[in-house]
Order: sequence, then structure tokens, then C-alpha cells
Amino acid sequence: MDILFKDVHFSYEEDREILKGISMEFPAGSFTSVVGTSGCGKSTAASVMMGRSRNYTGSVSVEGKELAAVRESDLMEQITLVSHNSYLFKGTVADNLRMGNPEADTEEMEAALKKVNLWGFLCTHQGLETPVLEKGSNFSGGQCQRLAIARALLHDTPVYIFDEATSNIDAESEEMIMDVIHSLAKTKTIILISHRLANVVKSDRIYMLKDGCAIESGTHRQLLEKGGGYAELYRSQMELEQYGKEVPA
Repeated sequence: MDILFKDVHFSYEEDREILKGISMEFPAGSFTSVVGTSGCGKSTAASVMMGRSRNYTGSVSVEGKELAAVRESDLMEQITLVSHNSYLFKGTVADNLRMGNPEADTEEMEAALKKVNLWGFLCTHQGLETPVLEKGSNFSGGQCQRLAIARALLHDTPVYIFDEATSNIDAESEEMIMDVIHSLAKTKTIILISHRLANVVKSDRIYMLKDGCAIESGTHRQLLEKGGGYAELYRSQMELEQYGKEVPA
């Protein structure tokens, strides 16, 4: 399922343009990442792609069909969005999972939880009947996100958008989620939006956004060789992470 941005402009307010003529391609079956510092327009691009921000100019097409002509309900059958603040509802683990697929049986739900390494933890509680408080307040941030991803796996759409899905969680959960994303990339179209460049290294293509413009694109290696904004941001992040490891807590 191909998604194509062509000269896309978008503003929340008339005098403040967020996307400034962005062109990007997301071919069917590809693993594409969109990166850049906070405020560069990454999440806005995801919002446009999901049909939530429709007053754009330019062209956004899904399988050759202009997004404006696609019903939101049809779009949701094709694309699943996992954001950094995925919402969990008051009820049970099973209740939350069935929001991804109302027809999911016990075996399918357990399999999804095993993929995100959450089933072992839930077995020490009440399994699928483990209570979930409003916003998942009785789970850690990493557990909430893994449960949200298990729900997304059950939705089983051709395209998955992960919008900062690993931000503000523990390192173990981040690694687990990236393993799930790489596994999904073997059979699905994956769009990964991230400020952390270590997570996008294996992408087929990376778009670097800055101030609402796509300033660079290519593979990780190509972008490093260019020595531009991506290479600079990658090296500064790696140095910072290395420094964090060297300095005792």
C-alpha cells in the first residue's frame, strides 16, 4: 500500500505554516523513518497521513487515491497509528485488546502479549482479566506502551505508523518495541517517526525534517556520508549517549 506526499503544506493557524511543501514516498512493504528535532513537523505529517488534519494543500495519496476522497473509517482499516501517549481504557487487559480486534480470541490475545513480552508479567496477576485503571495508571509507562502495541498488532492493518512510540519509557521496553517493529517490517509497511536516530538505522529510507521542510533523504549510511544535518544530529546523540554510559549515576 503506497502512500505519497507531494508538495504538502499544512497550517494549524493561518500565519504559522507547519509543513512547508514536503514531498515523501512510503512504498508498500517498505520501512521508512521520518526524523528531526522537536517541532520540525514529524507528528503533523503523521496526523495528515491518518486523515486527522485534512485542510492541507498539495497532494497526499493512498494507493493512488487522494486522501481527501478516502473515508476515515476506510483509512483506519488500512493504517494503525501507535503514538507515544496511546490511551488505555478502564476495564481489563482483554477489554483493551479487543478494541484492536473485537473478534480476537484468547489464543490470539495471548500471542500478541507474548510478542511484546508482557504475558509473563500478566500471568503473575490475573492474565487477560488483569484490571486496567484509567490511562493504565496501575502499569508502568513501558508496560502501557507494550499493551498498546499488542492491541495494535491485533488490529492487523497493512500500514503501521509509530509516532515517537518509544519516547519516555525504560530502555528494556524500548528495545522490546523496536524488536517488534523490525519483525513487523518483514510483512507490513512501517513508518517510524522518531527523534532518536539510533532507532532508525535499519530503515530502507530516512527523511530528515527541519522547520517543516524535508531537507535530506536516503539510507542511514548515505546520510552519514553526506555529512549534513542528519549526520550532525546522529553524531551528537551518539556522543551524548556514550557520555551517559561513562559517567557513573
